[in-house]
Amino acid sequence: MSTQFAAQVRHEAVTNGITNCFFNGVIAWLLVRAKEAIPVWGGHGLLVDFFATGLILLFIVTLIVVPLSRRKVRQGKLEPVALSDNSYGQLIRFLARRHLALSALLLGLLGAALFVPPTAAVFALMHIENLSPLQFALTKGVWAGLVAGCMVPPMVHMAVCVDVNDYQVQES
Repeated sequence: MSTQFAAQVRHEAVTNGITNCFFNGVIAWLLVRAKEAIPVWGGHGLLVDFFATGLILLFIVTLIVVPLSRRKVRQGKLEPVALSDNSYGQLIRFLARRHLALSALLLGLLGAALFVPPTAAVFALMHIENLSPLQFALTKGVWAGLVAGCMVPPMVHMAVCVDVNDYQVQES
């Protein structure tokens, strides 16, 4: 992987992480500021909200990041990258060969499945049952920023993997 590519992935991850941290935190605050407390557990709890947020957030970010990265490949600003044949490379190639909306949905489900259980474990281990509106907004903002930042590299890899270049050109 070239230093140019690594720098581009870092830039995309940091930019998306910071942007999503800010906007998710602000939106969360606006939605819950009048509430007394937000439960962590249950049907209207933080974890259900985080699952939905992870799914929707990653769906939308994928629909933005992948086409923009593919355009950069076509413009010569990013070089196509050959992925290894390990399970990560196989997963990225599988996703890249699918319709963008399906790939976005699958990445959203994968991200929610990867990030919500550890979040639940932290709240359980710390015996946290409820959050104040400010705590909820800050937690959601940081959580959304981390999720977006961590999941952007696979999105960029989907866009630039060399062995599915035909799919990228047809879809974009």
